[in-house]
Amino acid sequence: MNKNLLFVDVLLVMGVVAVSGCTSQYTANTITIQNTTFSPTTLNIKTGTTVTWINKDNETQNIVSNSGIFDSGNLTTNQSYNYTFNQSGNYPFHSIVNSNLTGTIVVSSSTNNSSTSNSSAVGY
Repeated sequence: MNKNLLFVDVLLVMGVVAVSGCTSQYTANTITIQNTTFSPTTLNIKTGTTVTWINKDNETQNIVSNSGIFDSGNLTTNQSYNYTFNQSGNYPFHSIVNSNLTGTIVVSSSTNNSSTSNSSAVGY
């Protein structure tokens, strides 16, 4: 009988772990704007990936690509913007509100998703 209880306990733990993994608010393809920084500052993705910017600052932000291919419009606190990258390349971007707030999306046809953070990001 103890073996049956152990089996049930293991199943319960596995269920809790599975459910907790599904409750993440952000994905690996999310850039958070908070404390006047982008996190991460560089994001490496595959072609066809949608990136989400979420404004967690108290100040409205407007994120644009340096080449003009995307423009988030005004993002107030907790608003987000999505853009799908369908071509390989480097896509630098910045905030119109604070031009020192910069980042880069690196898109390739065969790369693992990864990101880097810039601990020396410039604030206001």
